Amino acid sequence: MNPWNALAALAAVYVPMLALPGPNFLAVTRASLDESRRHGVATALGVASGSTLQATLAAVGVGWLLGGAAPLLRMVALAGSAYLLYLAISMWRGAGSATSQARPGQPRAASTAASYRTGLLTNLTNPKALVFFSTLFVALLGPGSTPAERVVEVAGICVLSTTWHLSLVTLFTNPAVRERYLRARPALLRVASLLVGGFGLRLAFEALSGR
Repeated sequence: MNPWNALAALAAVYVPMLALPGPNFLAVTRASLDESRRHGVATALGVASGSTLQATLAAVGVGWLLGGAAPLLRMVALAGSAYLLYLAISMWRGAGSATSQARPGQPRAASTAASYRTGLLTNLTNPKALVFFSTLFVALLGPGSTPAERVVEVAGICVLSTTWHLSLVTLFTNPAVRERYLRARPALLRVASLLVGGFGLRLAFEALSGR
């Protein structure tokens, strides 16, 4: 397949997956809304780095290994579920914290490096990303893909993930959006906490049940 046709096929599959809200979406929007634009950008770049790393590993063959190594994949899934449950508890507690009502220019104590690590770890333990890169992405590459196709597809993942998550930062650092969010923040954070906790519990259940 021509590398550019391969990129078009990848975009057709990956862009809809990016648009579905999940842990990555919640991590980027939370940093943008609760801390600052800089923290949002750092988190978005961390998420994009995680996507690029997973795509690179899949492109060099690790995706095939993970696809056939059920015990290893189960361990990764359990670690991811534990991290997601930790995030869910933190978000629930943050919903009732007066100090969490941060405004632009008044970020929390967390550094941008810490925000980057949060984005990176969130993506690396994101069940949706793990499944995509160990199955669909590997299938799109195929065993006969050329080096050029692999490079183009990894670069495509990097560009698409970075563009999407930085766009979220731009949207959620808009003053009008921020003000509406701050008014509804406690309820939204609790809903987000339940969603993230649900992702974590589902991932643990599927790992333990061997699905």
